[in-house]
Amino acid sequence: MEGQSMSDEMECMCQECGISSYFSALDLSYDDTRGFTGKRLINNLFCPHCGGVLFLVGRIGEEPRYKTG
Repeated sequence: MEGQSMSDEMECMCQECGISSYFSALDLSYDDTRGFTGKRLINNLFCPHCGGVLFLVGRIGEEPRYKTG
């Protein structure tokens, strides 16, 4: 990943299995339609583990909103 900063990578979570996957921000395509989680649904990539629908969590390294203190 030479020449690419950590902020170029996005965390996406599967609605089916709950596993997070990481993709380049440039590879993601989504619209403003929100899923049941209130998050943006990815419409061009699917979970590499189960094939489920992914939603956007945020940039790698940012504290995710789903974590509680």
